[in-house]
Amino acid sequence: MSSDIEAAKKRLRQHLNPSVRGDNTDKVIDALASGPCHMIDSVEAVYDSAYVVTATGRYLDELLAGRGLSRPEKLALPDDIFREIGIEFTNRKQVRDVILSLLRIIYGEEYTRATSLATVAEPYSLSDGDNLLLQYDDGEVVEIFFDTSQFQNINTATSQEVADAIIRSLRSLGKTGSAVATDTGSDIFVELVSSTDGPASSVRVLGGSAQNILRFPEIRQTTGVIGTQWTVTVQPSGAVRFTWSGGASPSVGKVLVGDYVNILGAGFDEDNKGTFTITAVESGLINESYFEIENPFGVAEVVAQGTTSDVLFYNPKRSTINDKVSFATLFQTEARLLEIFIPATTKVVRRNRIGAAHIHDSGSSGDDLGPYCFDETAPYQIGGEGGLTTVAVDASTYRVVNLDDSSSIPDQEGFLVFGFGTAKEEGPIKYTGRPSNNTVIIDPDYVFEYDHAVGTDVALIASNSSVDLEGDGADHPFYLTDIVAGRLYAEELIELTKAAGINTIVTILYPGDEGLGKWLAPEYSEKTEVWGG
Repeated sequence: MSSDIEAAKKRLRQHLNPSVRGDNTDKVIDALASGPCHMIDSVEAVYDSAYVVTATGRYLDELLAGRGLSRPEKLALPDDIFREIGIEFTNRKQVRDVILSLLRIIYGEEYTRATSLATVAEPYSLSDGDNLLLQYDDGEVVEIFFDTSQFQNINTATSQEVADAIIRSLRSLGKTGSAVATDTGSDIFVELVSSTDGPASSVRVLGGSAQNILRFPEIRQTTGVIGTQWTVTVQPSGAVRFTWSGGASPSVGKVLVGDYVNILGAGFDEDNKGTFTITAVESGLINESYFEIENPFGVAEVVAQGTTSDVLFYNPKRSTINDKVSFATLFQTEARLLEIFIPATTKVVRRNRIGAAHIHDSGSSGDDLGPYCFDETAPYQIGGEGGLTTVAVDASTYRVVNLDDSSSIPDQEGFLVFGFGTAKEEGPIKYTGRPSNNTVIIDPDYVFEYDHAVGTDVALIASNSSVDLEGDGADHPFYLTDIVAGRLYAEELIELTKAAGINTIVTILYPGDEGLGKWLAPEYSEKTEVWGG
């Protein structure tokens, strides 16, 4: 605002004689300049509220309601996402493209575009001049180069730095495609992301020295080690043959024609180094097993590997959306029929571990207390003081209760609860003192209703009243959210978008047991069935 007023004052002074000066003149100019600025701001606010691209809050709701689109009440849909949906819904193109765009907005790129996740986590020990050969959406192969200026320390590069370097190189070459740093909850990896929605999207890594560091899917599990010897010969056909001639077997029988090999060992001649496509392969005994490549500059030599990564083989895996466990996309299998697949949950519900709390056995979950929730019907609140019983407690227990450590319980009258949060929760129970750090004295008039086994939690009641929660959610370490509302809204948008005469079949993809027990281990998983609504 102040900068706008100053600009208005300068414009006014341009129309005055320079000799007209003084306090009174300045006051008149200040008054004239400040008034219109407030009017300009008001006009701009009204103007912004008139268009979908700038409107917010109820103004955005009113604009899109007039076009048949409403913000779902049960879904915490922010203005930016609702606006993007509105723009796609308004600018109707082909129905197929609109639905794909809406799915991307609601579910995110991770579910609607092909991706490829590196199998090695950060930090990455890259070197100046390392390269990476990428192919997005079956287009032109793009060679990305890394240099020291792109990193704070190229030898300990972060996933974000690598992703940023890839994006900058792609944009400088005028190419599409992207890369992000993906936190899986335990480590951070570089992930390549297509710029195309739907089943036409794909990502493929085709070599480069940086592939030995990042290792995008998928490496062939060959067995060349230090000392594995290769005899390199140039064949009459022009192909360059690498024959296993000593040391441990490299198991080239695991390699297929069409795979590529990274030959980067220091012992190899510079003309034999690089990324090459395998044109022939033969498994067998020493001096019989070999692979061949096309390399017009190849030279004959005999080399023993100095490291296990001197010669590495890769399958040029084409990653598509079908490789995902869960995805949001559509397929047109016949005329005027769209088969749509959507996950049960949308990105509106936080599912990543960063910035959220998760129920698990132990450890921190958003704060030092670990995961917890409130029971607003409980007539008391507990604190952090208490201990565990070391002797079983039942109706015959009289006065003395033995605990592993009662030192945190005040040595004065108070109230306790036994088995808080269990089926045998019992309290408030009055206690009269703490004669030692391993005992508490219970009111002799109290008779226990339940039998409490050794190890039962005994907690001090901090307040004999129910909890009074803040309305803004500040008291909650995590939120229980409606996982159905987002998916229902996606289905509603699909129905609103599809043209007359087009039929849709919607298939809902429910999650497996990842995060719900012993991951991907049916014999141990605590989740055996999934219900959906």
